[in-house]
Amino acid sequence: MVSRGVRGGSGVICGLAVLAGCALLAGCGGSSGPAPGAHASPTPRAHASGEALAERVCGGARRAAAKALGSPLTVRIVSPAAASLQCVLTGNQVQVSLGSPAGSRAYTEFDTETAHQEQVFGNGGVHDPNQVPMAVTVPGSVVAVWVPAQMLLVATNATPTTGGAYVTVAVKGSAAPAKMALRVATAAARATFAAHPNGPS
Repeated sequence: MVSRGVRGGSGVICGLAVLAGCALLAGCGGSSGPAPGAHASPTPRAHASGEALAERVCGGARRAAAKALGSPLTVRIVSPAAASLQCVLTGNQVQVSLGSPAGSRAYTEFDTETAHQEQVFGNGGVHDPNQVPMAVTVPGSVVAVWVPAQMLLVATNATPTTGGAYVTVAVKGSAAPAKMALRVATAAARATFAAHPNGPS
């Protein structure tokens, strides 16, 4: 099943940018975390579990991306929580930003946000083929697209009835031109889905 967002034109681009921004900066809404202003601390067990998941996901993505790139990468975990998992992989003249929030609403958030962008921006917009999302294959995902101009891969393994992970992989740097960037992003996303295919436990 393909999300409505994949079939859109320029409107989906904004949706993807919004989603990527959410995933990389804030983990997007829909998670079951505390309300703004709440200061409840996670239990040591939950914290340890989140750290273990983040290390597994980000470590796997680092290894896969480094292999595709052909040079080593270091990893920095920005947020270990399953609902807002983020990490940054850095190498010589390349940076890979990975967002992998997971939960029961991963597919709904993806579909709702991209559909909203289509409604707001309609059929007009930017006439640039490089900004049009292209459907790509990422093992482990239900749907995945690549935006060449942004060197951004967006994918989810969730469905309308099951939860999962919502993955964004943004690649930048002179060491990863367009074709290489897609290869690196696909490798990182594939490893991410393999690390937590069913979202948080």
